Amino acid sequence: MNYLPSLQQQVPETIFPKETGIKIFPSSQIPGRYLFTDKYLAQVYRRIVSEETVYRVFYDGSVRNTNDFIEFIRNKKNEIYFVEYDGIEAGFFWLTRFRHKSAFINYCFYKNFWGSKALTVSQSCIDYIFNRKDKYGQFTLDVLLGLTPANNKLAIKFLLKNGMTVLGKIPDILYNYTEDTPMDGILSFKHRNGKSKYKLSSFFFS
Repeated sequence: MNYLPSLQQQVPETIFPKETGIKIFPSSQIPGRYLFTDKYLAQVYRRIVSEETVYRVFYDGSVRNTNDFIEFIRNKKNEIYFVEYDGIEAGFFWLTRFRHKSAFINYCFYKNFWGSKALTVSQSCIDYIFNRKDKYGQFTLDVLLGLTPANNKLAIKFLLKNGMTVLGKIPDILYNYTEDTPMDGILSFKHRNGKSKYKLSSFFFS
């Protein structure tokens, strides 16, 4: 069953075509001009609820209904991108907390893209971000950051496979809305010109 209409129906042109069939669409071209309607975003929210992804991605309780999700997408502090893989919606990712040439990155993939496909998509997303340039020909971002719940082993393995370097565990920096308790977070980064050689330690799962 297809949950969502084709992205091609709402976006006039491909923003970032790749030979792998991955296409990336920003949620807005200019401030206040959105490529995706509220109706479309409501469908996206219903999908991540049905796949129970919303509880993993928005564990802090910041998104708990359709209106919250639309406000999150429209928030000018976030850069949201939707992704297709061979014409099939794969999910979305976003950048937030910008500082100089760094930003935090987060992903939300649909259930049929969990596993190796998600890794392929995320690596293309990172390539896209690091290859962006401003009007002066300068790269817009040099560093991507991640802050991941320490108890999410799959997410930590995923970020390591994406070449992120783990800096350490920060006690009680995150919040679990469902359990109303603080959570430890794993801080990681990836530099545009470098690759991580970090080897995962069981320390981060303790």
